[in-house]
Amino acid sequence: MKFNPLLVIKLLLGLFICIGIALTILMMVHDSKVVGAYVVSGIFILFPGIILYGMTVGFRVSEKTITRQIAQQESVTSDHKGLSYQIPLLKTTQFISWEIIETIIYSNYHSDDQAQFSFYLTQPAFQIASEKPGWLAKVLLPLIKTSKKVVIYENCINFCEIPKMLEKHFSSINPVDINEVHGKGTLLSSKTTLRENTIQIEEYWKPNPNFEPEKVIYDRYNRTIDELKQSKNS
Repeated sequence: MKFNPLLVIKLLLGLFICIGIALTILMMVHDSKVVGAYVVSGIFILFPGIILYGMTVGFRVSEKTITRQIAQQESVTSDHKGLSYQIPLLKTTQFISWEIIETIIYSNYHSDDQAQFSFYLTQPAFQIASEKPGWLAKVLLPLIKTSKKVVIYENCINFCEIPKMLEKHFSSINPVDINEVHGKGTLLSSKTTLRENTIQIEEYWKPNPNFEPEKVIYDRYNRTIDELKQSKNS
């Protein structure tokens, strides 16, 4: 039998719910008047119940919320002059000219939440303000304006298209598999179940021993990742 951490979490949540229900029944049988005890038992039932419901059934998100989230999502585009990185939260666009790009590193560490492209520049990216900045932009923009590094995370729209954008301008681009992750090397087993008209797939993978968490996609001087790290430390 294979270890399923998700099942263990669900069982623990169910155990907390059962404890809360048992405490409530016990207090009702003994006609307890202690309000704090009912609050504690309610917490044992309510919070694990909400988490268990979300893990099992999921929560519905309104179209209005989805539209708002999309409007605030970062995006990246390109043309013959360079890359345009739109940041709606800061009401600004960072324009990265092709000529100022020195190094591009793709990283996808197992401990990180998201993969990312890091652009190391010879000078700070040009900032294009779309409208009057808010208080958050006023705090962060001065730091961004002086930085020679721009990081684009995988939740950015067109993130997966970045390698193609780079190939159109740079001739020496190292290939990168955006879909490659550390935990998915060899598929050991797969289980498909149908629950309430929803298909659920559980897969168990053997980690990829050859996975590289950092890759140099482009470097003006054709340096390796180790050489770049040495140059930063020197």
